[in-house]
Amino acid sequence: MNIIFWTGFSNKNRITAISEIEKIVGKHGYIIDFKRFSDMSLSINIELEELNIDKLYNDLKNYMNLNDYVELNSTSNRERSIFLNITFTQGNGDLRIEVPAISE
Repeated sequence: MNIIFWTGFSNKNRITAISEIEKIVGKHGYIIDFKRFSDMSLSINIELEELNIDKLYNDLKNYMNLNDYVELNSTSNRERSIFLNITFTQGNGDLRIEVPAISE
């Protein structure tokens, strides 16, 4: 399985950006795993059918800055993996994990 590596930058609030990125990915594939390195960096492992890769890239590109990518123009439904590394420009390197308040 050939793995595709993308690098992106977001100048939006990290919590808002992660939620929107999750929605975008969910339209085309599945988030298999993610690693949060601080409030500045996140790595996401995505699996999807090859024919959806170009659509995912274009949707993500409309939301955030992504490195250049040569479109596959594929019609194959074989499974592919994408590793997406995202840097949040509003981060400060804080390693604490924010937990939203829960109301009863």
